[in-house]
Amino acid sequence: MARRVQVIAVDSSVAVKWFSQEDKTAEALRLRDSHVEGTMDLWITPLLYYEVVNALRYKPEYDEKKLAESLGYLLNLHLNVATIGLNLLSRAGEIAYDGDVTVYDALPVALAESQETVCITADEETQYRKLKPKNYPIELL
Repeated sequence: MARRVQVIAVDSSVAVKWFSQEDKTAEALRLRDSHVEGTMDLWITPLLYYEVVNALRYKPEYDEKKLAESLGYLLNLHLNVATIGLNLLSRAGEIAYDGDVTVYDALPVALAESQETVCITADEETQYRKLKPKNYPIELL
């Protein structure tokens, strides 16, 4: 019998921790490693790539070479990338209005809903605090 793999949506606040030493980096690396080992399927939206590269670009320890290397590594993780369609983007807009967050923050939560799972975030101040009380599928790293 095939082993059931846990499916999780992650946002860019988690993925950035794969490339920089921050609070909860170890927890983020465990998620990444579980995906690499095949015990977990991590789902993302294409927006995550842009957000991670942009966040790393502003870290003092990063230069053009390190940024390019990190992007190559990120792409080689073979994360499950959701297609952005009308339904997903519309749902993200609804969540953004209801939760008073950006569409950027709502998109991985809408993805989690569509995958019938949870979105893991490290963004406690805005995304988590605004969406969790409204019973959206979001959990803190």
